[in-house]
Amino acid sequence: MMTFPAITALCAGILGVIGIVLASQVGAGRGKSKVGIGDGGDEELFCRIRKHGNFSEYAPLGIILLGLLEMSSAAGAMAIYILGASLVIGRILHPLGLKVKGEVTILRLVGVLATFLMIFVTSLWLIYNYLTAM
Repeated sequence: MMTFPAITALCAGILGVIGIVLASQVGAGRGKSKVGIGDGGDEELFCRIRKHGNFSEYAPLGIILLGLLEMSSAAGAMAIYILGASLVIGRILHPLGLKVKGEVTILRLVGVLATFLMIFVTSLWLIYNYLTAM
């Protein structure tokens, strides 16, 4: 039975706000460095672009997987909350830990791990649900 994915909707709303903040930081960086396209060799602008780019690469996949799992009713609300929180927290921590010089910080590492773990667990759960429903 499919239901409205309310937990996923909450996570998507939070991620939408984060996405706008990151995009705004790119825009501000472009204005500051007077670069309309690309990064113009500006390391700070490049870092801002990658923060937004990385977010845009992983947040949509995570939210789609979460929504599918929630709509399948194969996981309880607590599991959906935990997976959603992992995605949201991971997508917050990653840009906070991404520095201009590219060193790996603990925030960046935890952000990546939280996001990857969420995507991996949710993907396996969906595959398992499919195989056991056959």
